[in-house]
Amino acid sequence: MNRDPEDIQKQILALLQDLLPMASSVDAEAISRALGGTTSDTSTSLEPSSPLPPRTINNASSGFSRSNRPSQKEALFKLGDVPAVQDRYHALLKNRLQSEIEKNPPLFPWETEQYAYETDWIWSRQLKNIQLPVQVPGDLLAKLLERCQQLAHSSLKEGAKLVQAVEELFPNQPEALNHLAGLVMTSPVRSGATTAPPAGANFPSSYETAAHAQKMVLSLLAAREILNTLTLTVSPYRPVAERQWESHFGTVRLKASYDAQSPASIRLQVALPCDGQLSLQEAEFNLVGHRSTAGYLGMELVEPQLGQAYTLKVVLSDQVESPLTFTVRLQEE
Repeated sequence: MNRDPEDIQKQILALLQDLLPMASSVDAEAISRALGGTTSDTSTSLEPSSPLPPRTINNASSGFSRSNRPSQKEALFKLGDVPAVQDRYHALLKNRLQSEIEKNPPLFPWETEQYAYETDWIWSRQLKNIQLPVQVPGDLLAKLLERCQQLAHSSLKEGAKLVQAVEELFPNQPEALNHLAGLVMTSPVRSGATTAPPAGANFPSSYETAAHAQKMVLSLLAAREILNTLTLTVSPYRPVAERQWESHFGTVRLKASYDAQSPASIRLQVALPCDGQLSLQEAEFNLVGHRSTAGYLGMELVEPQLGQAYTLKVVLSDQVESPLTFTVRLQEE
């Protein structure tokens, strides 16, 4: 600890030499002050516009050279002042990186430009969990979700729902969509796992580089996953259906249980991550329930009609104008 303080400062400056080109003038001055020097001191002057010249430090007098820098660094880290300087510089560098990221947010691998996502749309988080052979852009998935909420309640067959879900994205191509929808329906729907593409489909690394037909297949696969998640189908042979949806408030969990004993009924149990409300709708009734804290809400539908689809709307917090619509259906297998 008897080493010359000025000599130690010079060696610390050499350790920071490789990082200084990345620092602004403010950062450089802060580092200099942390070392106990001033920006006007010629012996420890920091020039933010360019790195320190290779011969700034007198290697002969200090005994320090690039060849033995690692051993010198190890020795210097034993000094009390070095960790403080290092932590200060890391903090400055972190702040600079955060500032640059805020100005120029990084793109997802499938994006070629910045998208104006609706940051206040609370249901978009689930869309990031859809596992596809190739990632699909977020704005396209948002469009599919809006359309699938409308179609889930429809009595159309699955293939027709898929075609109608994506036809706005690929207008005037009904024959191709119908053919590809048939192929897509042969692939299993596996929640939480990567959706298997139709046999023989070889996808590229990104949605943008996919062929037109491949984009159709990817959109149809995504629509099928969304429709499946939005639909709770029960029957005498499969009396229980469960789903979950990730929101910006947390996970919404839904469970539908069918009891065939007279009077037959469907019991709904929904776990909300925050305050919210449920509404179960059909042409002749509208059941509403709400709670002021996170927890469970339950409803019972007595004597449901076979083949009938019931609309279940979930509202979180005060987002009344942004409900997520599920469909509860009783069918005979």
